[in-house]
Amino acid sequence: MMLRTEKLDQCPICGSRDLNHIVTAPDYESGTGQYDIDTCAACSVAFTNPRPLEEDLPKLYAQRDSTDFPRMGGFVQKLRDFTINRYLAGQLGARFAEGKETFNALDYGCGDGALVRGLIRLGTRHDRPMRVTAVDFHDAAPPAVAAAGPAVDYVPNAAWHRNPGQYDAIFLRHVLEHHPQPLRLLADLTGALRPGGTLHIEVPNRRSTWARIFGRCYFGYYVPRHLFHFDRASLADLLHRAGFHDATVRLAHHPMIGSSLRYLTGVGFSNTGLIGLACYPPQVGLDMLCGRSTTLLAIARRHD
Repeated sequence: MMLRTEKLDQCPICGSRDLNHIVTAPDYESGTGQYDIDTCAACSVAFTNPRPLEEDLPKLYAQRDSTDFPRMGGFVQKLRDFTINRYLAGQLGARFAEGKETFNALDYGCGDGALVRGLIRLGTRHDRPMRVTAVDFHDAAPPAVAAAGPAVDYVPNAAWHRNPGQYDAIFLRHVLEHHPQPLRLLADLTGALRPGGTLHIEVPNRRSTWARIFGRCYFGYYVPRHLFHFDRASLADLLHRAGFHDATVRLAHHPMIGSSLRYLTGVGFSNTGLIGLACYPPQVGLDMLCGRSTTLLAIARRHD
């Protein structure tokens, strides 16, 4: 795979030229080269530099064969579904359960469709009509989305247009770090929210203890697909710049050790394989002991 890249000499979020190098990591997934990760001294965000040009980014996901599209079944799939059910209950809470009108949700960057299926399950459990729009790079919907039923609409990213005030909730679950212009994306999505609607974001935390342990092999870096590498301060700052002045950012957890071990050893471990799942409890335990986490969860509400 050949990717055209660009080298940035200033922070793509705040424009500062006070940049510091963190680490250099290879593309372990498709071997496109080595990538530096720089951090901005002004706003604390880190970013992959050089990075692929925006028009070349779809090449990284074209075959749906990367870690972004896990293949699983049996117990692992049930465990994943259970985790997504808990995530959605925590994100939407009583606000969803108490309503009866149709709830409109957008899963922007739907991947293999796991969250879409979770949203449909949530509507079924609470006997509430649910309408879900799923958006991703591909022309055709992933199988799980295509099979989700008439309550789900799949729209390729190139054809998606913001409809003002359309959605009660928008989900960016491990998506924001893939986008070359997060402020532009957040502006588009803010306009698509109804007043009172919520934006739900999950991203890797570059301050995780495991980033220190694995260094360049840490799966959370996932270059060149992850263009941005957030910590709590930089994610809060980004949301503030996007106009969300009361957003909350909290620590959370996501399996990271399996694929980090694969990068380190060359052995075919994965985050959702037996080794990866067996490592998850000690991963969470060390994160909690150190007061850090592998991911960050943010909720922001549109008030106007």
